[in-house]
Amino acid sequence: MSGLQTAFYIIAIIFMGVMFLLIIALLAAVFVIRAKVVSIQRQIEERVGEVTAIAGKTGEVVGKVGAGMARATVGKLRRPARGRRSR
Repeated sequence: MSGLQTAFYIIAIIFMGVMFLLIIALLAAVFVIRAKVVSIQRQIEERVGEVTAIAGKTGEVVGKVGAGMARATVGKLRRPARGRRSR
């Protein structure tokens, strides 16, 4: 083999080795980034769940307050007020 051919073979082998290492590094980076994205997604879903639970509890509280006010109003309407004469 001539010296030029040997040099090209050596360059090609070095290039293939570097590209192989770069592909492995890229693949590892993709998996790390994916894991972080999944982690962030889970955190967001937990926060949304907490907000939904708080909103649901707020609805329950408002419903109970409204029901209490309705009961109080019905109770006042059923019994005559003191000092008034009913006809």
